[in-house]
Amino acid sequence: MNDSRIPETVLKAMSEGTHIIRAYREHLGYSIDELAVACGLAAEEIQNIESGLRYNKGYRDRIARSLSLPVGIFEAGSDISDAA
Repeated sequence: MNDSRIPETVLKAMSEGTHIIRAYREHLGYSIDELAVACGLAAEEIQNIESGLRYNKGYRDRIARSLSLPVGIFEAGSDISDAA
């Protein structure tokens, strides 16, 4: 992924140890509950993903679509996106 396409606030949050999904969620103004409703996952599943637990690609793609991000965006930096 080209870092110039990642918003500065997301890059800053990630550099401080924030999971990429949480960084994007917060950048876009979604609460965990709002994102859960938008993507059809349980809030607990989103919390687990954001804490670094690995979930299948389909879950991450659903989150990406719900945030209006390109599908696969959370795969490009797998070392970042799968580790808190």
